[in-house]
Amino acid sequence: MAKVKLKINSLLSETEKKDGTSAIRTVLNSLPFHIFLIILLPLLAYSNTFDVPFQFDDIINIKTNPIIKDFSYILEPSKAKGLPLGGGLSSRWTGYLTFAMNYKYNGLDVTGYHIVNLLIHISNALLLYAMVILSFCTPFLKRSLLKESSAYIALFTALMFVSHPIQTQAVTYIVQRFASLATFFYLAAIVCYIKSRLLTENPWRYFFYVLSLISAILAMKTKGIAFTLPVVIVLYEF
Repeated sequence: MAKVKLKINSLLSETEKKDGTSAIRTVLNSLPFHIFLIILLPLLAYSNTFDVPFQFDDIINIKTNPIIKDFSYILEPSKAKGLPLGGGLSSRWTGYLTFAMNYKYNGLDVTGYHIVNLLIHISNALLLYAMVILSFCTPFLKRSLLKESSAYIALFTALMFVSHPIQTQAVTYIVQRFASLATFFYLAAIVCYIKSRLLTENPWRYFFYVLSLISAILAMKTKGIAFTLPVVIVLYEF
């Protein structure tokens, strides 16, 4: 009788261990936990950068730039033609719009500008995570041996992107928002395009096509690097 009880207790103990391990794996592989990590890591990494003052090109593009201090220039870019940066307003309109909004609510307090830069950076990492997940749903990768680990691969990719030291300039150098914001719309265009291609017989695919197109236009109105987007989408198809 004692032996039977020992065996039962042993089996229960093993079951509890398996259940515990299974629960941990479920949490580690869950979307909310991954999003939490992708948000937490950059917050820790850049927590001491919110008071970094304007540097170099920040002065001419933000601190002394009359364009961002008057919304009439943003609403009607032709009015800014005679100003020092007026010629570049139309080609970087989206970026200057965000600076104008920062100036409206924060003036020249750098904290607000840094918060927006960091939010854009985090959003880029989340879009990158989504792009990897969606890529493993495509016909080319859905039968891959790595499919079962796709969530971990996406998480590792996003965490590497969001914490890599090379990103420091794009986050802490305020005017480099042009690059990070263009990247945001660039990635959004690709993610929406992939989603639309996956929804082959679903009417929602047109919605994502339109979102992809709008994101592409906004990217091109932020920085010239976005003009490579059509080529990248063609390459992605192949």
